[in-house]
Amino acid sequence: MGSSLPARALWTGVFLILVSTLAVMSTSLTPTALIPGALGLAIALLGIWADKSPNQKLAMNIALGLAVLGILGSLQGIPGFITILSGGTVERPIAAMAQFATVFICLGFVVRFWVERRRKS
Repeated sequence: MGSSLPARALWTGVFLILVSTLAVMSTSLTPTALIPGALGLAIALLGIWADKSPNQKLAMNIALGLAVLGILGSLQGIPGFITILSGGTVERPIAAMAQFATVFICLGFVVRFWVERRRKS
């Protein structure tokens, strides 16, 4: 991959797919456990598209939008994750951990996106 943003999108997608895979392996197959994987697949494909296309900016902006949606959609898992870390119990611990991981991974992509865009301008 030529530019580092498409490569970051690809790796973000791979890590989200891994989160989804681990969630499915740890619990039963539920549609919500597949959400990080679907999000990751879309972001990874956008990274590949950005690397192969002359219109890299569009693909990366769409990937950024999806990452922000991933953050917003998974924020509800943070209180549950904090409860788990403090020794408490939650109704769906795997879901809370997967949501926290999704926020963490997507936030990392968003921050790196803005840092690299800022460097270029």
